[in-house]
This record gives sequence, C-alpha cells and structure tokens, in this order.
Amino acid sequence: MSGIQEIDFSELRINLKALGESRVLSQYSTSPLLKELLGVFTSEVQELLDAIIDLMEYRTLAKAVGQNLDTIGDIVGQQRKGFDYDADYWFSPDKEGVGADQGYWWVGGVPQAVVVLQDDETYRKWIWLRCLENHNLFSATPELENAIYDGLGEQVGIERVGMMEGKIYASTTISLTNFNLLDYNIDTPMVENEFMFAYPATTVISSKVKV
Repeated sequence: MSGIQEIDFSELRINLKALGESRVLSQYSTSPLLKELLGVFTSEVQELLDAIIDLMEYRTLAKAVGQNLDTIGDIVGQQRKGFDYDADYWFSPDKEGVGADQGYWWVGGVPQAVVVLQDDETYRKWIWLRCLENHNLFSATPELENAIYDGLGEQVGIERVGMMEGKIYASTTISLTNFNLLDYNIDTPMVENEFMFAYPATTVISSKVKV
C-alpha cells in the first residue's frame, strides 16, 4: 500500500517466562519447580501484555479494520462513503436505508442506485489521502499526481495553466466515478472548494479531459 507505513511492534513482544528465567540466580536456574512457578506467575501477565500490543498494532492505519478504521477516519475527518457514478442510474439515496433525494425533477421507469459503503482497503486509502490533505500547504505537480494514483490507481497528468490553476489529463479508460472525483469538491464550514485530494487550498482545476 503506497505511502502507508506499517509500525514494527516486534520489539515490544517479549517472552516474559524466558525473561524471568534469565534473571534467576544461577544456583536455582535448573530447578524445574521454580520454572513452573515462573510460568504460572507470568502467563496471565503475558496474555495481558500481548493483548495491549495487539490493541496498539491493530489501531494503526496500516492494520486497522472495521470499527477501528472508522474511528481513525472520524479523527482525521474522513467518513466511510458510498460514492459511485453510473450512467444507468439517475437517483441515489444519501445514506443506506433511506430514500432518494427530494429533488424538483424525477425520472420514471429507471432503476435507482444503491449505497455501497467503501470496503476497508478503499477506505484506508482515503483516510491516508485525508491525512495528507490536512497537512498540505504546498505541493509540486508530481506529488499531486502521485496522490491521485495512491487514491484511485489512475495515472494522470496535470498541466499548469496559471499561477494556481491546473488542467488534468486522464486516460480514456478511467471510470466515470474516478473521473468525477478528480475535481469533485464541496464547501465546508471551514473552507470553500474542499477537494478529495491534497490540492493546495488556492487550487483551481480549470478543466479535465480524457486523452
């Protein structure tokens, strides 16, 4: 997984029974009874230590799944989404288990899209992109292109056409969903035009084309 580093917890995983035996005075080191007693005393502590290390390891971005991953997303401000464009569908509900948007226009006789939430691996990448975006002030063009590839798995080119303005070139094979995500943005209480990628705050995407 590009960009997301796994934390090595192996140094924390120690065998407490072996550690205890290594610290026994030499005249008692061969006593089987003492070894059994050490095993009894350290077994419960070993179980607790292993559980604590597991809690830490599987709450990192690289290893977290399910609710733990959702918690990390809440911390950085990235919700697990269902986001899919399809020319065969006209309306889609905002959330799972609710009806379609209340709009002024309706199209009859067409299928309605369903909400499919991101799986863990997809959501993990979007959390990573949110982390980058939260701390991004300036980015060179190659860094932005790499960020898009990390998030979508799509190779794109960005042409600078103004001081903070760019034009995006994508492959003709890019999906409609991914093509729309390239310049998809929303206004939030904190900032206008918040993009899905770590574009600098003053970025303007003038256009995007398939080539």
